[in-house]
Amino acid sequence: MASNELDSQIPVFRGAGHLLRLIADLTRRPRRRECPEPVRHRGVAQGREGLPVLCLVAGPDHTPLAKGIGYFLSHADPRRVPHVLYDLAADAPRSEPESVEAVRRTLERLAQGFARSVNGSDGRVRFRRFGLVNWLTQVGTGNRPDDLGDMEGTDHTLLQGLREREFRRRRMFGLLRSPETELAVDGTVPWWVWLFAVHVFPLAWFRVRRGLGREYRWLLNQPYLAPRDPGTFIGFAERLTAPHNQVEDPEQLRKLMVNAFLEDLRVAFRRRPWRPRTARRTAYCVALLDGVGPDNCGHPLLQAVIDVRNETGAFDPLLIIACGAQPPAEGSRARADWGRSELWELTDRLYGGWRDTFLHQGRARNRAPWYLPVSVPRLMPPSEESYELTRRLEVAQDARLRIPEPPLWARRVVSVVAVCAVVVGLLGAGGLVLGAESRYRQAHCGLSRFNADADTLRTAETGECIGVARHGFTFHSPDPSLDRTLQKIYAQNAVAEQEHRAAPERPFVTLVHLSALLSVSGKLSGQLAYGREALQGAASAQSRQLRSSGATEPILRIFPANAGSGMRFGPRVVEILDRLKEQDPSLVGVTGLDQSREATNRTIRQLTAVGLPMVATTLSADSLVRQSPMYFQVSPQNSREAEVAAAYADHVVRTGAGKPARRVRIIASADPSDTYSRTLSDDVERRFRAREFAVERTSFTPPPPPGQEPASDAPGPGTVGQRSCSYPGVVFFAGRSEDFESLLGGINESCNSAPPVLIGGDDVARLAADADRRGHYPGIPYDFLDFTLGSAHCDGTSELYAELSRLFPEECAKVPNSSLDGHAALGFDAVKLYVNAVKQLREEAAQMPLTPPAVWHAISGVHGDGALDGASGIISFGGEVDRQVPLDKLLSVQRIDRTGRPAQAGFCGRVGGRKQAAWCPALEPEEG
Repeated sequence: MASNELDSQIPVFRGAGHLLRLIADLTRRPRRRECPEPVRHRGVAQGREGLPVLCLVAGPDHTPLAKGIGYFLSHADPRRVPHVLYDLAADAPRSEPESVEAVRRTLERLAQGFARSVNGSDGRVRFRRFGLVNWLTQVGTGNRPDDLGDMEGTDHTLLQGLREREFRRRRMFGLLRSPETELAVDGTVPWWVWLFAVHVFPLAWFRVRRGLGREYRWLLNQPYLAPRDPGTFIGFAERLTAPHNQVEDPEQLRKLMVNAFLEDLRVAFRRRPWRPRTARRTAYCVALLDGVGPDNCGHPLLQAVIDVRNETGAFDPLLIIACGAQPPAEGSRARADWGRSELWELTDRLYGGWRDTFLHQGRARNRAPWYLPVSVPRLMPPSEESYELTRRLEVAQDARLRIPEPPLWARRVVSVVAVCAVVVGLLGAGGLVLGAESRYRQAHCGLSRFNADADTLRTAETGECIGVARHGFTFHSPDPSLDRTLQKIYAQNAVAEQEHRAAPERPFVTLVHLSALLSVSGKLSGQLAYGREALQGAASAQSRQLRSSGATEPILRIFPANAGSGMRFGPRVVEILDRLKEQDPSLVGVTGLDQSREATNRTIRQLTAVGLPMVATTLSADSLVRQSPMYFQVSPQNSREAEVAAAYADHVVRTGAGKPARRVRIIASADPSDTYSRTLSDDVERRFRAREFAVERTSFTPPPPPGQEPASDAPGPGTVGQRSCSYPGVVFFAGRSEDFESLLGGINESCNSAPPVLIGGDDVARLAADADRRGHYPGIPYDFLDFTLGSAHCDGTSELYAELSRLFPEECAKVPNSSLDGHAALGFDAVKLYVNAVKQLREEAAQMPLTPPAVWHAISGVHGDGALDGASGIISFGGEVDRQVPLDKLLSVQRIDRTGRPAQAGFCGRVGGRKQAAWCPALEPEEG
């Protein structure tokens, strides 16, 4: 609107510019504090503690004056001043000017005006407290479309009404509880989702809201009408409803409603750093009350506002301009002389005098100091001669109200930019955190840094998860049976810790079971069977100790650990163990150690460097004992295996069906890192030559890992199998079980009706123990060497299998097959070797600390009467100080016939009082 057009809307009278300047000074909000900024009075900057109630006494011209001030506030620069023009004479009830209903209706109209969108998003005020009080006072009056009727004696109906009001105010609940939505949700989701979304959640939300909502808490804590009587929200709310509120003090009710109205304004203007919208409110709200007089609620409303200001002591950002024909009675007596003041003296004399009086008398808590009555001269009509001159002199220069711009930091553009910057920063920081967390998870087997196992686990280059698991991690195993085995061990570890706390005098030791194939991606459960069975054997030994209660019986924990396929990451795992040993002094040794490879040799040397003894379960390469004096094994060496194999082949040549020629073809792996295959084939060659066999050697190339080149130019195991069909002598396979399976495939393709005489090393037992894999080639008989007797039952006659039947009852059906590979028995005996060593230390030297070197020394003394009669045979180190391999350890020969069923062909070694087969090598004498 142009300036001259705006001027024409403002009434013209002598001193109009002074009045506009006063209103502008009172309307502008300071940048700091809640009270207005200092006003200069007689050249001195003065402060003030509140906004006066400006009473404009204009006689019959009060209505045009009020409308002109409304135009002045509407067209402020740069934005409208939030204000409401309300004509009390036209709208307020005249019958009872001091009635609560008249005050309520006036406050309701003011609240509706201040909440209008015309004031802009920064100027609108939400009246939550007054809205609640206003709703409660209207309940039961019959004046509302949602009236609840007679509330006498029923708080349930009031609660229901409050719930419905709250749900209508919330868009989400309104949508959920609309009939169309209820029918749609009920028809497309389960009944319990419908019940929760439409009924349970809204009701629970309302109950929490009623206890924690700001307006509900405020209503119980405000000072009027003694809200703590009866002390509950619903009891106090019921007092505010009709007809109950008719017996309450009307003055207290008016003050309650006014205080709720002013508190909503205070909250809207309360400065908070996280609410820049409050800093953008640079003008106070203005209530323009026209027609204020003794015949309406104007005077009671002003009195209630001033009383609340006096009694609460709170500053409220509301400028009240009362336009009427007469001054308020309380203000006229106090300031009758000011009413005769000329308007051009307003800022120097009138307002300054009000402020001085207010500062001196305002603490008295009476109403008079709050009033600032101003006599307004007669308004000039446009036809009057001096109208145009007065308009230019008095109005033109002050017609435009300029309110302060908000601080730069609070402006909407800056706020949007700041919010965007914060969001971008948070997203960036979140991205960095998530990126770091993602990288951490990738490096730690997908575990977050808050997982207890993450610190001791690593993701290898091959994608395998390596490291030590102490708190339930299953290494992403694809075998459910292996997962159950690991969980059983973790559960027993928790029991062990409880027993240690209950009986700290008993020895408490921890072993790490380090294996090679716990997490190879893509492996079938059958190919992981031997790893699972070794762990089941260790778990059985642990369970037995947990059920023992002797003072020297150790309480045992077992930590599963994975070194990756082929033990290739064993040295890395040992580095983790070294740090773990410093944190946990109960760690005394290592069991497991699969596959005799060069990586296994490095792992053994690394374990020796950190001072941890080790007891291998299935390793048999002759060179392993040369890697470390702290290394022991419960399985026989390849040299003894070769000696037994040569003795059995000699027996087959002399007495077997078909009597094969005294010749042997030794098939070994061409992989230079496979120590087991290389040393076994060398030992077999020597032993067979000693028995006058003609020996020839053939190499095969095992399938390389993905992305790697073959280890040599030798043919694959399947091709070697095909070429062995016509061999007249004995074919001895000194390789891995998976390659033996390929060799059988080649034989099956070429000569399954007349296969050669096959003898496999101990690793073939892994294939034979898996009934599914073994059944792929049922028509091909073969013999293989086994570290057990090859037969067992869960009938309680065996210490190991009695425990297995209790811990893993689903495995009992597999025992006749799983016992063929001996892993469970060897795992059981390896743990028992440590247990017996700890018991011996406690019996012989109770005060000696259970350190890894002490345990290692005790293991080396296992022989003679102290030998271990284990599930895999007698374990005795023969009395030799440097012996690390059991003396004459049990080896059996198992035969898979054409039906695919295993049967024992004989055994060699020390097994209690049983006698070995006649064709076996002679037993070695045990030294003193």
